[in-house]
Amino acid sequence: MNKSQNVTISGYLSQNFTNSFLTIFLPLFFIGALVFIIKISALTASIQVNFVEMMQLFGYNLPSILFYTLPISFLVAIVITLLRLSNENELMALFALGTRAKSVMYRYLFLSILFSIILLVLSLGLMPKTKQQFKSFKQEKSTQAQVNINPSKLGQKFGDLFVYVRDKEGTTLKDIVIYNKDKEHSDQLFIAKRANVKNENSVVTLTLNNGSGYTFGKDHVKEINYQQMQLFQNLNSDEFTYSNIVNYWTEIILNPDRQGRILFFIYVSLIPFMLLYLIAAFSIINPRYQKNYAYPILAIATIGVYAIASLLEKNGTFYLLLLAIIGTFTIGILLFRYNVQRYF
Repeated sequence: MNKSQNVTISGYLSQNFTNSFLTIFLPLFFIGALVFIIKISALTASIQVNFVEMMQLFGYNLPSILFYTLPISFLVAIVITLLRLSNENELMALFALGTRAKSVMYRYLFLSILFSIILLVLSLGLMPKTKQQFKSFKQEKSTQAQVNINPSKLGQKFGDLFVYVRDKEGTTLKDIVIYNKDKEHSDQLFIAKRANVKNENSVVTLTLNNGSGYTFGKDHVKEINYQQMQLFQNLNSDEFTYSNIVNYWTEIILNPDRQGRILFFIYVSLIPFMLLYLIAAFSIINPRYQKNYAYPILAIATIGVYAIASLLEKNGTFYLLLLAIIGTFTIGILLFRYNVQRYF
């Protein structure tokens, strides 16, 4: 009977939290998604993407959206849930029936650990991977833009050369003009009736057929006629190199100027776990005798932990990270014992 009662209480507390969490998380998620969609849309000014590729880019940014919305959503949901149960005297009824406040918190402690694990997976596992995939995608699209020469469009480049094409059929270019501006030497101009573009192993070959070339000096002009001339562009010069997760973080840890990033991610990922008891210390109240300070405390605590995270990112060490985690959690435990546990 007692076991059945505990399961019922646990389910009821979880249901209240879930309702509050979804109410907060969904709007925050859509706002974050909108910001990233605008950011992705700005890329279309330099690269061409279709709808499927837009969704692919959004997928690369999804772990970042979740990482920055989940901690806030969790904390606000805890405050809303505990305040609602307090104001409706449901927590008071549980305490009167013999349920201790720490027993109520054990259920939410499990959820906070689960959220922190999810955030650690997102920040240390998925975000580095998707960040590299995003860069690789942009690199590939930039490469395609170098190969894709469109007709009747000014300002296109093939390597360091400016290219103009009147017409295009597949890989065959018609009436092509190539200009090479060289400040140290002579400028060059190449004209051809036809040209072909070929891409093999990221080496693009532009073959001009039956054309003329002109070299302009300060006091001379040289002209040549040719049957075939080839220009090469190696697209591997800026090839993106993918690192696995272990190598990615090892390189950052060994670099003192960049290791602050992993400290930031770890500390922010543990926010649900670290702040749970601190938030609960001001959310579990007797509405008849105690005032509600939960929301101001939530705002102060949130600003405080993100300020600490920023300091760790700039000047932190792993020793300071451990000290910050233990200190934040301990302050919450002490406040919970003083404000809540000694009464309930």
